Amino acid sequence: MATRKKAKYPRVYPKHGAWYWVEPRTGQWIRLCEQTEPESKLLERLGQERKRFERPEGVGDMRPLIDEYVQLHKAKHKERAWKSYGKYAGSGFRNANVKDVRPTHVSKWLKTKYEDKLPMQRVMRAFLSGFFQWCVDDGKIDANPCKEVKLKKPKPSTVYITDEHFSAIRAAMVSYEYTWRGKTLTSHVKTGAMMQCFVDLCYLTMQRSTEIRLLKWSQVDEAAGVIHFLPTKTEDSSGIAVDIVTSPEIAAVISRIREIDGKVKRIGEANVIHAIDGSEYEATAVRAAWLRAVKRVGLQGLGYTVKSIRAKGLTDASKAGYDITDLQEAAAHSTSKQTEDYIKRRTVPVSEVRLKIPKRA
Repeated sequence: MATRKKAKYPRVYPKHGAWYWVEPRTGQWIRLCEQTEPESKLLERLGQERKRFERPEGVGDMRPLIDEYVQLHKAKHKERAWKSYGKYAGSGFRNANVKDVRPTHVSKWLKTKYEDKLPMQRVMRAFLSGFFQWCVDDGKIDANPCKEVKLKKPKPSTVYITDEHFSAIRAAMVSYEYTWRGKTLTSHVKTGAMMQCFVDLCYLTMQRSTEIRLLKWSQVDEAAGVIHFLPTKTEDSSGIAVDIVTSPEIAAVISRIREIDGKVKRIGEANVIHAIDGSEYEATAVRAAWLRAVKRVGLQGLGYTVKSIRAKGLTDASKAGYDITDLQEAAAHSTSKQTEDYIKRRTVPVSEVRLKIPKRA
């Protein structure tokens, strides 16, 4: 297809030597192909993207309002999947008018759509609650129906990573062996050293993986010898903050990160844990790196997730003799019961009660 300034297809525009389609709902510019490629290629890509964004029509006002809500608030939400929650909710309530939605409608949809996915029920309830609260604040409705929706809590995890398994996974993040044509070879992971530092900080600080992934150099207070954390999970609720003392072990990890960065001096709002180009890692990236390492050492199926690292840290600290008050402060839990439950789930008591078979007198 010869290069030209205008396309003959709706919402298709040239930019930087390529053709782009502007998705009508979000205004997102989606690259289709080079301007020099055949027209058949342009049509093929345009059809693919239109189909990807296609959705069944609805008759209510709830989906357009969810679209508006997502566009207004997406910048405040760092989770990449957050916009997708709007897509799921919009599709599910496409025929509903927001003023007619009752708690029973929300409850039935969540429990039917995500029948065997209790964590997802809670995620979607949180999204819908935020949406309905926005509608309340804007005068569209008088009450938030999600406040009356009660959901079953997912069973707490009892997974504990053994020391041996933790060491194996940690090592596999950097390099691993494989067999090729009868020879044992070693492969080195380009981003492995940084990912290993991520794992180490999750364990040593006992913070949530999100806090480590989003940690900025401005939070590393070398003069005071602490790292300042305001957990994202509590910033809008209890507001509990915690300063973690930079132990020699933590300091060694920080030093290693600076060595990885080399001559590039990262300060201020730059991420401590980052991709090769310095950009922030998405949650999906660190999760994928962890699961690949788990698979390399043949430990898949044991339920070892990124969240298990923090659980191991708190459990190991308890075994080392730290009392529940110290651990509650480190974990930024609002009550000691939270911390106790967190550790008890992963600590199996050993009974030494001994009995003998009774003998007939």
